[in-house]
Amino acid sequence: MGDIIDESLYKKQNMQFERTNEAAKAFAANYCGNTIIRDSIFGIASNYARKRELSLEILRYPFKDDELWAFTFIKKGTIFLCVNSDLPVCKQIFAMAHELYHIHCYAEDINTNTITGGSLLDSRTADEEATSQEDLEANAFAGLLLMPDASVIEQFKMFGLSKEKLDVDGVIILMDIFALPYKAVILRLVESGIIEEKKARELLKADSKYITDRIKLTGKAERWQKDSNDLIYYGSLLENLKFNSEHDLLVNTREKSDRAYLEKISREFRKER
Repeated sequence: MGDIIDESLYKKQNMQFERTNEAAKAFAANYCGNTIIRDSIFGIASNYARKRELSLEILRYPFKDDELWAFTFIKKGTIFLCVNSDLPVCKQIFAMAHELYHIHCYAEDINTNTITGGSLLDSRTADEEATSQEDLEANAFAGLLLMPDASVIEQFKMFGLSKEKLDVDGVIILMDIFALPYKAVILRLVESGIIEEKKARELLKADSKYITDRIKLTGKAERWQKDSNDLIYYGSLLENLKFNSEHDLLVNTREKSDRAYLEKISREFRKER
C-alpha cells in the first residue's frame, strides 16, 4: 500500500511541486478569486472552459463503484468529464480539481496525450500512489488549488488551532472549511509547513471509524461526507434536447426515442441503489 506523504509530488519532486504550486496560484488568480473554492469547483471548471473556448461537458452519475472517482476523455472535439456522484462530496470536489489539471495541461498545450488517451482517477491514484507523472502533479494541483497556503494560515489563526497540539478534531475543522478528505488535508498541512511529518503520521494512524464518529458527534465536515447519488447530471444534453424540441428541430420519433433513452439510463442507475 502506498504512503500518501512519501508518494506525493512534494516529497518525490520538490522543485516540480513548487512549479505546480505557482501554476495553481496563477490558475486561482485568473479563474477562482480569493474565496475558498469547495463545491464551486464545478462552476470554475465550466468558466475555465468558456474562457479558453473549450467544448466541455461535465457529467455526474452515481456509479456503484467506490474505486472510481472520475474520468475524462475527448470525443469529436468535446471534452467529457464524468464524476461519480455516489462518492462523498469531498471526494467529488477533489476529483474535479484533479481532472481540471489534466484539462489545463491539454488547453495550455503542456501535454495533450493524457486527455486525448483518456484519464481515469481511482481511489489508489488519489489516496496512495499516482500511476503517471501527470497524475502525480494533478494530485498536488488539486490540493494546492482547494487548500492554498495563505488560506491555511488564515484559518489556523481564525480558529485558534495549535500546530503542536493539532488532533483529529482539528483536522476535521479544516475538512469542514476546505471540503477535502482527511488524508488530503493532512498532506496539505505537511506541504505548507504547518506540521512536521512525524505529527502527520500520528494523525494518519487514526482509525477511519473513529474519524467518522467524531464527524458525526461534532457535526463538522458532515455535509461533505454525504454522497449526492440522487444527482444525475447530463451536461447540456437536456438543454439541447429542450431547445431542439421547442424549435421543431427534431422529428417526433427522434424526440421520443431520445427522451426514452435518458429515462432508461436514469432507471438503471436508480435500480442499483
